[in-house]
Amino acid sequence: MQVLSLALFIGIAAAVSAYAPGTKVTTVTTSVTTVTLDEESTGILSSHERSIIRKTWDQAKKDGDVAPQVLYRFIKAHPEYQKKFSKFADVPQSELLSNGNFLAQAYTILAGLNVVIQSLSSQELLANQLNALGGAHQPRGVTPAMFEEFGVIVEQVLEEELGSTFNAEARDAWKNGIRALVGGVSKTLKNPEDLVDPQTKLTLHQIRDVQRSWETIRNDRNAMVSSIFIKLFKETPRIHKHFAKFSGVAVDALSANGDYNQQVALVADRLDTIVSAMDDKLQLLGNINYMKYSHIKRGIARQTFEDFGRLLMDVLGAKGISSDDLDSWKGVLTVFVNGVSPKN
Repeated sequence: MQVLSLALFIGIAAAVSAYAPGTKVTTVTTSVTTVTLDEESTGILSSHERSIIRKTWDQAKKDGDVAPQVLYRFIKAHPEYQKKFSKFADVPQSELLSNGNFLAQAYTILAGLNVVIQSLSSQELLANQLNALGGAHQPRGVTPAMFEEFGVIVEQVLEEELGSTFNAEARDAWKNGIRALVGGVSKTLKNPEDLVDPQTKLTLHQIRDVQRSWETIRNDRNAMVSSIFIKLFKETPRIHKHFAKFSGVAVDALSANGDYNQQVALVADRLDTIVSAMDDKLQLLGNINYMKYSHIKRGIARQTFEDFGRLLMDVLGAKGISSDDLDSWKGVLTVFVNGVSPKN
């Protein structure tokens, strides 16, 4: 999704966030690492257009009337939307520009637009905010038409505010952004279960897929974990040395060793516990932290966890787990490995 479309989306999201009675403007915070875009990054908006958008916006926002005018004209052009704003739903239009609740909503939009436009080069963070806001507002009936209508109002207000500064080049830059917004809005509005939790980095959809598929094979978990360990030890013999109680036992003889089977059962039960508790955020994060700190002192390398995950995926595939569920497993294992053994 293009960067400007996100900027407009957040403005619209702020505007419609009061549609349901008692709702408030939602600020989405993520911990995604900021990624700086190349100035010549591809897309509908060029680096030059992004620069124009920033400059015109920086000029326009100096006037405190811009935000109220955008929201006022949006409501005036589409009076049916005013009823969606519970705090000023019944305020006469002639009194809106002096109403405190209306002004608070208008400046919330201004703040949202400002933050986003000043962060246009942070692609990954913007994309996550876009997905989260889109999914959060889908239940409120936000439509592509609303995006288009709001974009038209923004363009009109900027043109009147900036006069000759809002020339043909600036107008084209903003039009391109609005076009990108309308074209991509259907992809932006996600189902709630597809939203990534900012703490666990997982979606409800992934969690359900993994738990459902695990339930069909969990009774065979000891055998699965044992097969993974055997392959792991054969691929990388030094990993075998981490297990002092059976490090001297030949790999092919491990299946008859009591200490080995006890370790297998321990790992299999830990895996079962983690999967079973994935829908409980506190337990999931607690399990990941426990695994992290209990393995740091043993010097277990990140590669070991990655290899275990790779082999687990092989086992799941051999067990007949569907490709869609395997995709969810892959995402979950990536989150788990990143949590237990961060790259940095």
